Amino acid sequence: MTVRELINYLESRFERIQDRAKAEKMRAYMKDKSPFYGISAPDRITLQREWFELVKKHQPNFWVLIRELWEKDEREFQLVAVDLLKKRPKKDYSIEDWSELEWVLTQKSWWDTVDLIASNSVGTYFLQFPDMRDEIIDSWRKSDDFWLNRTCLIFQLKYKGKADFDLLKSLIAEFEWNQEFFIQKAIGWSLRQHSKFDPQGVKAYLDTSDLKGLALREASRCI
Repeated sequence: MTVRELINYLESRFERIQDRAKAEKMRAYMKDKSPFYGISAPDRITLQREWFELVKKHQPNFWVLIRELWEKDEREFQLVAVDLLKKRPKKDYSIEDWSELEWVLTQKSWWDTVDLIASNSVGTYFLQFPDMRDEIIDSWRKSDDFWLNRTCLIFQLKYKGKADFDLLKSLIAEFEWNQEFFIQKAIGWSLRQHSKFDPQGVKAYLDTSDLKGLALREASRCI
């Protein structure tokens, strides 16, 4: 099957189980960012499991398939793409992937895709190619796109005790003035996650920082 045939197959399955009433509720919940088929996550995951087997069998160009999914209107297609990215074996990553990751982070951006891509795919990419990290993060932290800024703050969420706390603190110092909800939430979230492995380090940081409001509340939850 070609990329187009795979997409058409998935689309036909979505159309069979769509629920227009749920679709409207989902669209409203996501601030009208995208239309939906109205398919619940469990139903989508069941459906896409079979589709992933077809993808594995036919081995299409990975990033062409991701981009085609991303270009579709209904949000379920982007959610499938995110899950496909999560399933990608580490051995299949290449050093050039950063530009494709940047593309999906900045297209149709909302927390439901950005957070999963940042904490899974971007996090994995930098572990695979650590020499690329500083250059890319330096570019993203300077970007006017706050979703790239948020990615800088949360890509280490799954690093556990191996997160670079000095890098995180430098990013927080750069963004703590930014009152955008998703930036303040990311600051607190990243610190809360790190506090599970370095509670004293995070507590000492908070005691001397100027964080307040949402960021501080989120950061302090596990201390």
